[in-house]
Amino acid sequence: MRAVNKIFLQRSFRRAVLLLLLLSALVFAGVVLRQKLHQPERQFSIQQQQYFTESRQYPSVFRKFVSTLSHLTTPEHYSNSEVVDDPRFEAKSAPDIPKIYRPYPNYESLRWKSSHRGRFNPCEGPRGKPISKNLDDQVGVYLGDLGFPKPMFGSHEAVGFNGDVFFDRYTRYGAYGYGENDSFVKNWKKPAKVQWDKVNWGKLQEQCFLKNADRFSADLSLLADLPQDSPRRQIEPEARTAVLIRTYVGKTYSDNDMQTIRSLVSELSLQSGGEYSVILLLHVKDEEIEIEKDEVYQQVVEENVPKEFWDMTVLWNIPVVSKRYPRLVKMKLTDVHRSQWLSVQHFALTHPQYKFIWNWELDSRFTGHHYEFTNKLDIFARSQPRRGLWERNARFYIPALHGSYNHAFRTFVQRFENEAVWGAVPIDHPHPRPIGPSPPVGSPDKDTDYKWGVGEDADYIGFLPIFHPIGTEWVIRNEIYGYLGQATPRRASLITHSRLSRRLLLAMDRENMFGRHMSSELLPVSTALLHGFKAVAAPHPIYSDKDLPAKSTDRWFNPGINGRSGSSQDSPFGWKRESRFLDLSWYYRANLAGRLYWNFLGWQKDWTGGRVYEFIHGRVILPSILFHPIKDVRPDANSMGYDFNFQL
Repeated sequence: MRAVNKIFLQRSFRRAVLLLLLLSALVFAGVVLRQKLHQPERQFSIQQQQYFTESRQYPSVFRKFVSTLSHLTTPEHYSNSEVVDDPRFEAKSAPDIPKIYRPYPNYESLRWKSSHRGRFNPCEGPRGKPISKNLDDQVGVYLGDLGFPKPMFGSHEAVGFNGDVFFDRYTRYGAYGYGENDSFVKNWKKPAKVQWDKVNWGKLQEQCFLKNADRFSADLSLLADLPQDSPRRQIEPEARTAVLIRTYVGKTYSDNDMQTIRSLVSELSLQSGGEYSVILLLHVKDEEIEIEKDEVYQQVVEENVPKEFWDMTVLWNIPVVSKRYPRLVKMKLTDVHRSQWLSVQHFALTHPQYKFIWNWELDSRFTGHHYEFTNKLDIFARSQPRRGLWERNARFYIPALHGSYNHAFRTFVQRFENEAVWGAVPIDHPHPRPIGPSPPVGSPDKDTDYKWGVGEDADYIGFLPIFHPIGTEWVIRNEIYGYLGQATPRRASLITHSRLSRRLLLAMDRENMFGRHMSSELLPVSTALLHGFKAVAAPHPIYSDKDLPAKSTDRWFNPGINGRSGSSQDSPFGWKRESRFLDLSWYYRANLAGRLYWNFLGWQKDWTGGRVYEFIHGRVILPSILFHPIKDVRPDANSMGYDFNFQL
């Protein structure tokens, strides 16, 4: 016993005991801290599991719905000047007889002529005839009601798309080479065959513009046929828009890629008399290739682009487009993922004739008419008042919950949203200095008639909410350089398929010249926010394969502060939460696009579509839908294999 007491009384033993107790306390504290740190993760797991559990309760919408011509019913007393009978068919009223669809202005009307500076002159198409008058060059539609499922987000009505017309693969792409080798297709008039490798789309576009130059030029000498006192001489020239189709060296072009590019040129440029220029923007990834040399430039084009598109191709590489931004080069921020817009800014600087530029992703598809798409979106965006616009932009518009976009949704948002962006958002930084217009009154509530911004062109048009990244788990939310770091006011918009104004691109250029930069999904909308420009998230129809109730949809896609889609950890754009988009028709990983578009092309996908399916049910038809992603367009491609397992 004495020996034991002696041991306890030794100083070294007491130190050992104290050390052991201290270590135990530290271990216990570590366990508690770890539990607290992982509490949000566990909370996320519970929330996301709730989403999975709920979504599994709803079967596939489009695996059951039969979207075919045989199920279309004819409307009574329908009248629309853009939908006209096709004189090549004797029967006119049957729902399975296609009509001609021309969603263009009436260029011969007194109203159009009196409001435009120049005159419209028809342009030559790929068949050597005036394209606007040649039936073989037109897009066809079927008119009627199919009982098609309602979109989860947005609507045709909200953005002005015609929701009464449907397309099949022949009426949509037949003018551009689809089905040209088919022997017989019921209810379709095969267009005259074209030797596509003999077509020069660049030359056709240039000729078309020159024939209509008096519409777009400030040169009064082009108006020699107008009397000197004609009021039309005082009308501003029409704005021109460039459509930059993003592609890259080494790409293999599928038949569908080719038909899509032809349709863009025909419908946007040639049929409109040069209102648009369609350009292949080719990324040369090898930075050692000297594309500034003419002979090298031409060689790269000829080796990487189908011949018919050679003269509408513009090359770029990182050394060429980043030369203007030495600060970004020094910070190593010029790669295409963080600085996708450098190539578009470079194009804007070298092509000042364009007021607007579309950044067009080649893996997107619009089943409707391209001119309707761009024109209606332009009209919609121009009609939006500034008051409450950023607040509406910040959330998904759910028609079943929010009602009409321009009235009920506006009221709904203002009831729940306290924030009011009014002009440029203040920033505690000497730069940037806002260059956008100043508000006409001191606060939004004083603009009682919602007048400011109506009639003003949008500087940015995108296709998902312009959300608050601060507070979310979105992976690149903090990629900001040269501003206030993570405290910088900012917004984000995913998928860079969008339209930007020249003045927005020049503002982005200036920011980059001074070393102020954000990653690609942040820069355009944040520049618009900081400079007081007009940005619009277009509520186009986005479909879901799961028919979740409207309130559940709102819970999972607008979970943020005041009902925003961003600004919270549970934002659907956050890491490990993006799987909520897998069942949709528009996202960077989404599987509904791969089902519906493959069926549209006559191919089987997950028990729908294909030869046997169409033998039983009829040919697949679709309304106007914007799809993404559409990659590797061939029958056996894994178009529904997208997932977010890499985030788990």
